[in-house]
Amino acid sequence: TVAILAQAILGSTISGARAFRFSSERRADAEFATGAMGRMYGKGKGMASSAVPYRRKPPAWVKMKPEDVTDHICKLAKKGLTPSQIGVTLRDSFGIPQVGTVTGSKILRILKTNGLAPTLPEDLYYLIKKAVSMRKHLDKNRKDKDSKFRLILVESRIHRLARYYKRVKSLPATWKYVSATASALVA
Repeated sequence: TVAILAQAILGSTISGARAFRFSSERRADAEFATGAMGRMYGKGKGMASSAVPYRRKPPAWVKMKPEDVTDHICKLAKKGLTPSQIGVTLRDSFGIPQVGTVTGSKILRILKTNGLAPTLPEDLYYLIKKAVSMRKHLDKNRKDKDSKFRLILVESRIHRLARYYKRVKSLPATWKYVSATASALVA
């Protein structure tokens, strides 16, 4: 009887709330079915990604020895290539699909053992580079509000990533991103 009384007083509000509840449940079911959840810093809901082969052994057509692959990695690192650029070069020029399957360890680990690892992690480096170029753009175009908003998003990603890298000890605990000195980090 309380529900009937409330319905008489509120009228269609209850049915509106009920409709909202069902539509939100439907939306949640759709998200669960597709497995696609929205990005934190973008509109996309994509699920696309590359799939690494299940087999852990190198394919039979890879004829390079692990020592040769390691030497190539070190040579390319000395030229100034980043770990992902090294992987692309090895794939395209030398026909090595996965360095981990051939050598038993990843590119960055090989670089660390040989003392050639970059001081800043690659993803953090490129985010800082992007933030520096955005600040440079904002110095010229002060009224660009969208750029200012995007810069805030990029810098929040930098802070979050830095927090992670401090936790896993890839960055020193005293490291801090300061926008004024950031251009020196990526120069």
